[in-house]
Amino acid sequence: MSHDEPRRIADARLYPSLTNPNYLVLRSRRLLFAGYLQGLPGNLTVLDVGARYQPYRPLLDGKLRKYVGLDVERTELVDVLASGELLPFRDETFDLVIATCVFEYFSDPREAAKEIHRVLKPGGSLLASFNAAVPRFVDQERWRYLPLGIRTIFASFSSLRLTPEVRSLGGFCRLINLGLHDFLKLPALKFAYRMTICPAINVLGFLLETASLTVNDRWAGNYSVVAVK
Repeated sequence: MSHDEPRRIADARLYPSLTNPNYLVLRSRRLLFAGYLQGLPGNLTVLDVGARYQPYRPLLDGKLRKYVGLDVERTELVDVLASGELLPFRDETFDLVIATCVFEYFSDPREAAKEIHRVLKPGGSLLASFNAAVPRFVDQERWRYLPLGIRTIFASFSSLRLTPEVRSLGGFCRLINLGLHDFLKLPALKFAYRMTICPAINVLGFLLETASLTVNDRWAGNYSVVAVK
């Protein structure tokens, strides 16, 4: 991986292009995270679990005292090599933990939730996202998450706010885009799709979500979570 690759990937996740099949959820996640982080005080000690790219770190500009990146894979952004299921930190160390689409990889998600709860200060919060109705992106993934399952894993937290990043209509549009992206194998066809059909479906999904035609989230692709210790 080149020196600039992690930053390029992070920028594409924070500000996704309309040619990205995941545009709808990534855009929504940024807005949800930014809205929550805006209300936090400054001088934060933050742990990023699964931090090889750190796309949401810029949302904390001006609020940081210390930012620790933890991952099982080394990049120039990672400070600590370790698993989220065994965090090498003292109790009550962090004001905020960020864990975006990383619980899908843990062999024991409950243990990871327990460890995050342990290292958070009283009143500290976890900001996370979870894959729900999406295909398998890589073979290392183990889990998909539904609302009740998420609430079960984080039952030890004093409060939990769970928000679908897109509801059913937007989630269905995103699934169409992901399917076309995977099934179109010829490079010329995939390029034509990315430049024409993908943006059109993303715009349609955005308009449907904006119109709030339904609150149904049975087809929601992802959920964002704020859990407070």
